[in-house]
Amino acid sequence: MAITTIVMDVYKPGSELKNKVVDISDSFNARVGDNQVRLVIKYVERGIVERMEQEQLTPFMMGWVGQQDEEQKVTAETGIAVSYHGSTNDIIGGGKVRMDLPGTMFPQEGAFYGFFGLENSSGKRVTTNNVLFRIENNNPDMYVDTLPFRTELQKLLDLAQALIDKTDGTINDKLTEWADEVKKLIADGNADLDTYDKRLTLAEKDLANLLKEINDAGLLKQADLDVALADIMKKVNDSVEQITGGLTYLSDNMMTDINGGYTDLQKLKEFKSSIDTDAGLTRIAFATDTHHEAESNWRPHMTSGLRHVLNPMYVQDVVNAVIFNGDNINNGGGGDKATANYLVQDFSTTVRSLVDSDTPVLINKGNHDNNYKDATVYDDWRSLPSQVLTNAELAHYYGYDVKSDRIIRDGNSAYCYIDLPNNVRMYMLDSYDTPETLDKDGYLDFNARQNSIYSQKQLQWLANTLDASKTTVLFAHNPVEQVFGTGNASNEINHDVLHKLLNAFISGGSGTINGITGITVKYTFAKAGTIAGVFTGHLHKSSMVVDGTINYVQTTCQAVYVDGDHQEERANKFGTYQEDAFDVIEIDPVKKHVKLKRYGYGEDREYDY
Repeated sequence: MAITTIVMDVYKPGSELKNKVVDISDSFNARVGDNQVRLVIKYVERGIVERMEQEQLTPFMMGWVGQQDEEQKVTAETGIAVSYHGSTNDIIGGGKVRMDLPGTMFPQEGAFYGFFGLENSSGKRVTTNNVLFRIENNNPDMYVDTLPFRTELQKLLDLAQALIDKTDGTINDKLTEWADEVKKLIADGNADLDTYDKRLTLAEKDLANLLKEINDAGLLKQADLDVALADIMKKVNDSVEQITGGLTYLSDNMMTDINGGYTDLQKLKEFKSSIDTDAGLTRIAFATDTHHEAESNWRPHMTSGLRHVLNPMYVQDVVNAVIFNGDNINNGGGGDKATANYLVQDFSTTVRSLVDSDTPVLINKGNHDNNYKDATVYDDWRSLPSQVLTNAELAHYYGYDVKSDRIIRDGNSAYCYIDLPNNVRMYMLDSYDTPETLDKDGYLDFNARQNSIYSQKQLQWLANTLDASKTTVLFAHNPVEQVFGTGNASNEINHDVLHKLLNAFISGGSGTINGITGITVKYTFAKAGTIAGVFTGHLHKSSMVVDGTINYVQTTCQAVYVDGDHQEERANKFGTYQEDAFDVIEIDPVKKHVKLKRYGYGEDREYDY
């Protein structure tokens, strides 16, 4: 049967009609677990073939797979986010692309609801109408362990599971541990697993022999198991080493397909090599205000956000922590919640997929992330609960609900702390700790797009966990109003309490802080504490203010076109390493010195505390 070519118009005919969806299920459908499924799309614009080669456009598709709601849509509430980003190899000429879709695009039964499109590294991005097709549930064993290819390495896992099913006690624990190691190798390898087949033949045979031994004798000695598994694991490791050359996930030739990838890899490598790795220093990569967009009618190059994520993650193995400090997405004007949902998941999934070390990576909230309405855009800026991403949803997407022995949270709170080397305690504060109470009309009482809020619960938790025996460093998206005087004092709720609490910490002693809003926070500090710095974003500027003895530090945005002081100059840097801006903060607790090394646009800064 011939492959059907599906014609899609990027002009989006009929887009003026509400809920316009193109159902292509007569021409294309899939089954759960299908791999390398060929989908041929011809892109036109008002009937004229798209010039993909000339503009170096490559195909992509994004959407959700799951159950349709009453409007026949699939959203984050009813489905799983999926995406495919192609390459120039997918282009076959005449406006056509041939995408061989991996199994990750078909994770469960239901419908695909999303869109197709074309993009290039210069920021151009065009999309089609929304598209719908069916995904049937048939032979689910074709797709296991959320991996796109069923290869010899995955067969090893099947055999390992068979062993696990036949054993118990310490042997069962050992086999489970081994299977988890193999799964991690698969996840970290980031290569076409089909290429592993030949190199894993011996390992498969060894495991098969173990299975036969259990079947024949009904038991297995622990010593025999240890020797056999060690040999198998060596062969698996050797195979990965041969395929990847000892590749780490963010090596020089990896992940450069994310919205154009690195703009200047050599500059990034030079920056990384300049970071002081002295054991006496504590290092934190600090990026803020990425403002990721899927497509932009305002500034096309705002779609470069995800490739900026690559840069701080590139240095993860030479720093002690990485933090993305809020406004990770730019969908903050009260737009379609489904779009905000997708952007948040796209950002978080990208960050998490790049983790290749034990370095903790934190994602904070900003005033754009929840998708509250912008009062400067809407006459009625009130938001319904159904229009915003709830705190619980962001907790899931940004990993606040993931239990960790290192990252200490207050339940599933965004705010947390983590203890780093050299007796440094790092806090991530939630400056949009917004209550989700409703007014009499069913609208949310507070708008996190306009209001920065610290809850009494968070501030009391902070008072209880500040430790004067440690060097303390704090991060929050919104600057403290009493220090930077943003002119929005009425919207900066309980900032006065935070300001007083930090001053009390560096003074020591006990007391009660009474806030303007009527909240109270009690504190007891056995001695005076030390704060190496309070680092914030939001203003899209780089500046420093010393308030009392505390250094408050602003870092400008990663977003290209919204630099508060140098917008047009920064915009002209698009396509160079200076389109990005983030800091690596080097803290010397002995000398009480901080140096901020800037990658991209801006300058290094340093101070004593």
